Amino acid sequence: MMDQTRRDELEQALLALDDRAMVLEELDGFIAGLLVGPETIPVSEWFAAAFGMTGGRTSVFDTIDHANDVLGLVTDYYNDVAMTLAEHPDSYRPLFPIDERTGDVLWELWMDGFATAMELRRPAWLQLLDAESGPTAAAAGLFMLADIAREDHDLPDKEVARLTRQAPMLIPKWIVALHAHRLKTPAPAGSLTDQPNPFASKRKIGRNELCPCGSGKKYKRCCEAN
Repeated sequence: MMDQTRRDELEQALLALDDRAMVLEELDGFIAGLLVGPETIPVSEWFAAAFGMTGGRTSVFDTIDHANDVLGLVTDYYNDVAMTLAEHPDSYRPLFPIDERTGDVLWELWMDGFATAMELRRPAWLQLLDAESGPTAAAAGLFMLADIAREDHDLPDKEVARLTRQAPMLIPKWIVALHAHRLKTPAPAGSLTDQPNPFASKRKIGRNELCPCGSGKKYKRCCEAN
């Protein structure tokens, strides 16, 4: 299990990056979406999405070593959430921030991260809505909360208020239900230790090749220059 010291280290590492990178509560929702989603997503794909490096955008990391350090922290956190869902689902608790002034649970930030994971495989998620078993209600509920979080819905105010009030209790139940369904599929979510490191270099990188950090620049003008 990831200890509090290493979790704090991850939180600070995320805060040190620019605004494209997810904060810890958002990353927690994103990881939950990866773990319970209907399809396995390669690390290289979702790591870029979590840190705003898709579409050829520059890297948020200073060097490949920096990226690998953060990936190691994220890996530990991912595996910690995965182990909890697999071995102790009753104790699973999403990481929701709390408004210190009012005590309100700010689940919307967590849901933003979850929705980002959903968008990586939206067609597969939509298929869950047509399923004849357990995941339908959970998937539909999470879709509604994602729409509420980004204020993109036509729900009655009364229904929005109800869902907003109940979201902190509904979300963990729905996550556990979807994870149980995921474990029954042919390709359940596994440990990141079994997946390739997207920043691992297996050969010498040519100076005129694209830098593997995801910046979109040539290696000689990016991480090699650092």
